[in-house]
Amino acid sequence: MTTLRIATAAIALGCAPASAHDVWANGAPVPAWIKRACCGPSDAHHLRPDQVHRVSDEYYTVDGYYYQIPISDALPSEDGEYWIFYRTNKSGSQTGVFCFFAPMNF
Repeated sequence: MTTLRIATAAIALGCAPASAHDVWANGAPVPAWIKRACCGPSDAHHLRPDQVHRVSDEYYTVDGYYYQIPISDALPSEDGEYWIFYRTNKSGSQTGVFCFFAPMNF
């Protein structure tokens, strides 16, 4: 999937590119492909492989996220790592996934 298609998909899902964010809260630079594709740092969750579980042929689960994620929603990760974008509201509820990136060798 091209970067343009990823960005278009992200915007269609209600999330604007994170072009205003250059560094995460810990000072590490935000990868350019993340800035082009999804939302801001508060919505981004960089995952370790052990936090992502393929629970069936149709779904993933992610530690800390309340809902299952359809396999078909996974986008190719340009850095070979797992990233999920969603918001946890003040009430403790969570939004749907804005974007989910996974290594394509899964």
